[in-house]
Amino acid sequence: MHGANVPISPSAGTSGSRQLTVFFDGGCPVCVMEVAYYRRIDKAGTVTWVDIGSLSDAELPNGKSREDLLGIFHVLTEDGTWVIGVDAFAAIWRNLPGFRHFAWLFKTPVIRQAAGVFYKGFLMWQKRHRAKREKNCKSVPAE
Repeated sequence: MHGANVPISPSAGTSGSRQLTVFFDGGCPVCVMEVAYYRRIDKAGTVTWVDIGSLSDAELPNGKSREDLLGIFHVLTEDGTWVIGVDAFAAIWRNLPGFRHFAWLFKTPVIRQAAGVFYKGFLMWQKRHRAKREKNCKSVPAE
């Protein structure tokens, strides 16, 4: 449905950060706060942040729909590999100071499984709240 979940090698980001493009839901308050924090600590500028809501249909990445990108977290590596879900968070963490030394935790089966469960719960919450936001936007009369 959302493409393959492609794990990043354990050495990625340890000898030098890889450039990443992160697609996030700019209408999600939690996502916006998290991205703002990551932007502040990414002094090297190794991550490009793209608000999915600001993209026209023509600007969407090849092979990805807006629904795909909003449905689960997507990161595009500099070599064109898509990394999604929990692996996407690990990819970002590998690039960020203070986090890169903890990215290996996502390789630990119990932690990876727990992160996956929490993330799926967040996705369900986010989907419900996105629907509410969209409904509220449509119900506000234009001036």
